[in-house]
Amino acid sequence: MVAKKTVLLFLFLLISLKVSAQTYLNVQDPQATWYSSRGTIEEAVFSVGSKGIYSQVSAYLTFSARGGNFLSGSQLETVMSFTLPEGSFVTDLWLWLDNGKISKGKILDVWSASSIYEGIVNRRKDPAILKKTGSRNYELRVYPMDRAGTRKVRITYMTPVTWTDSYVSTPIPIDWLSASLNRPANVEVITWRTEEWANPNVSNITTPFVNRSDPFFGEHIKYDLNNYNTSLPYNLSFNNPMLNGVYLKFFNTKTDEGYYQLAILPGNSLSATPKKVLLLLDFDSQKSNSTRAQLIDAVKSAISTNYSGNDKFNVFYSSLNIGKLSSNWINADKTSITTAFNSLSENSIATYSNLPALMREGYDFIVKNGGGIVYLISNSDQLGSNTNGNQAISDLQKIMTINIPTYILDYNDKNYYYYYFNNRSYIGNEYFYDNLSKLTGGTYQKISNGISASVSDVYQKIGGTINAFDLYTTLQDGFCYARQAMGSSASTVTLKKPVMQVGKFIGKFPFIIKTSGSYNTSPFNQTMVVTDGTDKIGEDVIQKMWASSYINSLLTGNITNSTINEVMNLSISNKVLTNYTAFLALEDTTSWCKDCYKEDGKTPGQTGIEDDKELPSEFSLGAYPNPFNPQVTITIKLTANMIGKSISFKIYNMLGQVVKTFNIDDFKGKSIINLVWNGKDDEGRQVSSGIYIFNVNGAGINKSLKLVYMK
Repeated sequence: MVAKKTVLLFLFLLISLKVSAQTYLNVQDPQATWYSSRGTIEEAVFSVGSKGIYSQVSAYLTFSARGGNFLSGSQLETVMSFTLPEGSFVTDLWLWLDNGKISKGKILDVWSASSIYEGIVNRRKDPAILKKTGSRNYELRVYPMDRAGTRKVRITYMTPVTWTDSYVSTPIPIDWLSASLNRPANVEVITWRTEEWANPNVSNITTPFVNRSDPFFGEHIKYDLNNYNTSLPYNLSFNNPMLNGVYLKFFNTKTDEGYYQLAILPGNSLSATPKKVLLLLDFDSQKSNSTRAQLIDAVKSAISTNYSGNDKFNVFYSSLNIGKLSSNWINADKTSITTAFNSLSENSIATYSNLPALMREGYDFIVKNGGGIVYLISNSDQLGSNTNGNQAISDLQKIMTINIPTYILDYNDKNYYYYYFNNRSYIGNEYFYDNLSKLTGGTYQKISNGISASVSDVYQKIGGTINAFDLYTTLQDGFCYARQAMGSSASTVTLKKPVMQVGKFIGKFPFIIKTSGSYNTSPFNQTMVVTDGTDKIGEDVIQKMWASSYINSLLTGNITNSTINEVMNLSISNKVLTNYTAFLALEDTTSWCKDCYKEDGKTPGQTGIEDDKELPSEFSLGAYPNPFNPQVTITIKLTANMIGKSISFKIYNMLGQVVKTFNIDDFKGKSIINLVWNGKDDEGRQVSSGIYIFNVNGAGINKSLKLVYMK
């Protein structure tokens, strides 16, 4: 009975994960919810700006109710649910208003934002709200929209890029468009070519890019994606900008203090051994969300971007008679790779699995052609039991007169076959794959983040791994601290897959990077020194990268009220969306954006932690939300003659006692200051409900503002 419950729970989790990954777009009348329909995306423009180990993606989406059966005069609500790649985080929301103005979203605690939004919907105003509903899931709501009208938004997020030793790639969320009832009339990808980010290219399109200029995007590059296919991945890639295996950028918050981002090839000084890899492709159309075309494209890309020196390869694939690109090894250079794959089409691979025959032919080829490595890519489950798995391993061992390291990617992500054996559950061929890879000295991995990324990830492991890897950063005149590993923090890394880190620093260059570990059983230690930081100055988004990573680390531990408060403070001060906060765009004049009318190539997107590009013409003081719980953001705008002067920021209770004092040193040189107060005094104690007075005193100003704290 316990085993049955465990299996049922396991199946439920799988189903839940699959459902949560879906994208949908719905239009409804919130006053009569029985009137609803799938919405339409009339136009989609995706701008991508490379920021280093992340890219900034801005999705400009225009919604309509075209095709829906709504009553005349209906005021409709648009609801869009979508997912982002692992590790991504939302940083901004814009809403276009009927008067042509753009409302820039404010980030609030999710409870206040939801209450304000629902109240406005009932009063028929112009809001949009964006919330995080799961680890990768988000929900956008926009109201109102006329049944014959449109609403336009911009969602901006940071997403981790895929690094190899030759390129850097960003996924474009074309899959969002599958939720649209009607196909968008216009779909574009926009980016900017710079000296650092050269040779842009979008996968799976044949039309060339167009150089274009307009007042909004400036000088930019446009790709036409009107012939998109939502079943294919689209990625924008640039040449890898590393110098000597290192990419480093930093952002100063004070003199000789700030944040840095780092990407480094862990085996920069190590020589990879030439390898011979036989890829075995097995496909069952009932067992995968990936297509044969996607599989072929992923394999070709992985070989093309990970070959080196005297590498060789071949590809066998399932069909009635096992198909082969060649009867001999193929040189892994770009020309040979292209020529070989020209003979492989989607229809070459059978829609059914022929796994045993494929593996028999593959191992036989390796034995007869001087040894090599097998890389099996399969979604089959026909060996899905311990009895079948053990028999298959025994049969293959009879063929292997030499050891053949076997690396396996299991991309079975649909119609799972599962069973329970030896006090644990297995999915599909997991038992067979796991034991075969261990016996031969390879690895076994299940699909994650799509077929292309997964195929590449395993291929990089074939190139060599470093065990007990350690990365240490410091400054010759200072130190680094609060380091956060991006992606996997495992002690085993692949030779040609960059390791990424964000952190804080205090001090001056030179910046010192030390790596150590064991490669091919031999220990190594290497030190790299970046002597000059002149060309390493980055943008304020580096601070957002660190904040997002630190927030994720907080949420993996024991979550207390103190943790939630810290997460909300970081979220609001850095404009990084979490499950505890939300972006709210209003029609209120205080939300109208003055700098939302240009996105140029020098700084793609508006990502500033503070919007202080213009010096205020007069002093102003405001707080939002007010009344508040659990926190309030106090905005002070200083005129030019006040900047750098001695000013105090204090909060008093109604007895005239100082409750909270803010350190002005943290805001020197700033014209617009955002203070976040979480209702705690200088000793860290929570204050009681009531009225408090925020006071600004200095530089000829003595102004106060009433704050209302409600528990």
